[in-house]
Parts: sequence; C-alpha cells; structure tokens
Amino acid sequence: MSLHELRASLGVVRSGVTDTAAQAAHARELLEEYRHALLSVQSGTGADTSGQPWLPPPLARAFDQLDEHLAQLGNVESALNQYEARL
Repeated sequence: MSLHELRASLGVVRSGVTDTAAQAAHARELLEEYRHALLSVQSGTGADTSGQPWLPPPLARAFDQLDEHLAQLGNVESALNQYEARL
C-alpha cells in the first residue's frame, strides 16, 4: 500500500469516526429530550414519596454508555491524529 493509499484509507476511517460521533451526540440529545419530556409530564403529579419524579432506570445507563462511546471515539480520533503525524 502506498503512502497516498494509506492516507486515503485514514481519511475514510476518520470520516466514519466523525459520522459516528455526530450520530452518538444526536442520540444523546434525543435522550435528553426524552428525559425532559418525562419530567415535564410528571411535574407535580408523578413524583414518588420522596418528591422525585420517576425516570426509567435504564435511562441513566444509556447516558453513561453514550458518554463512554463518545470518549472512546475521541480516543480513536486522537490515535488517528498521532498515526497520521508519524506518516
């Protein structure tokens, strides 16, 4: 593989990482809208005995997973930058 082909392949990978990060960020925005909608619906009516509104337990884990994936994608981007700098 020539240097030109390698750089082109890295560009394709970088584009995929960028697209994936954008999709993950959008998914996080949608989850935030969902959480906000649940809280809006429950305001004053659906609170438990502690006064806290109910949120599905998997929701917090979904936020954590998305944040984890976004961090991993950032690490991939950093690794690509370092690899490309060595070329």
